[in-house]
Amino acid sequence: MAPRRKTTIFRRAQRAPQQRQIERSNTTKALQAGNVKLCYASYTLAGSDGDGDKENQDCLTVEVLRDRDAPPVVFFGVFDGHGEHGGTVAALAAEQLPQFVDEQHPQDGEPALALMSGFSSIQQFLLQQPGLDCSLSGCTAVVALLVEDTLVVANAGDSRCLAGRFEGGAEVVAYELTNDHTPALLHEANRILASGGRIAPLQFGGTAVGPPRVWERGADQPGLCITRSLGDTHAKRLGVSHAPEVSTFELTAGDRYLALVSDGITEFMSSQEIIDKIHKWASAGTMPHEVARRLVREARSRWKEFGDEGIVDDCTAVVGYLVYDQEEEEEQMEGEKDSKDSKKKRMKQKKKTKAAAAAAAARRLQGGGAGASGSGGGGDDGDVAGGAAASSMVREQERTLGQQVSALWTTMRRALSGKKKEKEAAKRKEGEDKV
Repeated sequence: MAPRRKTTIFRRAQRAPQQRQIERSNTTKALQAGNVKLCYASYTLAGSDGDGDKENQDCLTVEVLRDRDAPPVVFFGVFDGHGEHGGTVAALAAEQLPQFVDEQHPQDGEPALALMSGFSSIQQFLLQQPGLDCSLSGCTAVVALLVEDTLVVANAGDSRCLAGRFEGGAEVVAYELTNDHTPALLHEANRILASGGRIAPLQFGGTAVGPPRVWERGADQPGLCITRSLGDTHAKRLGVSHAPEVSTFELTAGDRYLALVSDGITEFMSSQEIIDKIHKWASAGTMPHEVARRLVREARSRWKEFGDEGIVDDCTAVVGYLVYDQEEEEEQMEGEKDSKDSKKKRMKQKKKTKAAAAAAAARRLQGGGAGASGSGGGGDDGDVAGGAAASSMVREQERTLGQQVSALWTTMRRALSGKKKEKEAAKRKEGEDKV
């Protein structure tokens, strides 16, 4: 269990510590958790309200919850504040939620339950802060826990968690691990209506403007665009919930990217476009900290091009590169050499596994080709030709995937090497200080 950290109470004018933490987070960091090797970084920028730059109400956090006697559990979080005190609510959530989750997640604990309990605890924590009015202020929260070889994701609001997975050779597919909790979702709207809330867009001069919002019946408050959030006590009696929606995502050898983004990013960029851009930049050898910066800047340029004049939302992105290899030697990262016999056995087993996978894929594709040939009157020659073409396709896909993995791993090794040098420099300095 990680040591209990000092609780820091943030006020609107006292968010400098969180801002310094955010600035430091735009540095690529690397670690290995079980069979997953990870490089990650984040970036955030304040938006504009039409009269110039405004306070950034987005907050983020990336923390290793357990890295001593047990495999590390990595906590990623993005929090998007709204309302007069939304920045304070988001900062408190970013500071305290990792601790609450850590306290609820013992060595043999269930991470999904720990996340549910953590969200409940942070909601109560917000209500207990003296002088903090959460009646019309709150924040979204999207959290991803990397636990061994699994991502456990909890979300309340319209921030988003995405994974990028190789499928079909060089194609990278975006997997949305969260739903945007808005009145546009039927089950979310039903909960609001059942609780006595009203759903309607904002009315301006008798004209409906913007997305559907949550209102009191017969009143013009609170007008939330989301149906789940932290804080927002006025909206809780209208069915707006702090309880997150939790999902699990088992990592495979094809998974390469992780992204957590606020809705400032997704307003004018689809999930697939976000992953495509990350893949494009990563394949060119760009490090995660620069990819996160580019993603935020691209989103801001979209706001300026397509949004209302002068309006730009706060934009936040956490970007991670993943390499999952169940058979990869952990000693390789530490520079240790394994025995020749055991290494040969692993290499032999890998070759067998790859050969079996290629043969199975060839058989599947050959079957599809045979069916097509049969419908056109083809015979055995068509089957053989289809099998050869399928085998060639599988080999090409394997080569393409291998090239992508190699490029990503080169990037990650550079980051890991930099981290090792930092540790060595810190140890040397500590030794010099003692002398």
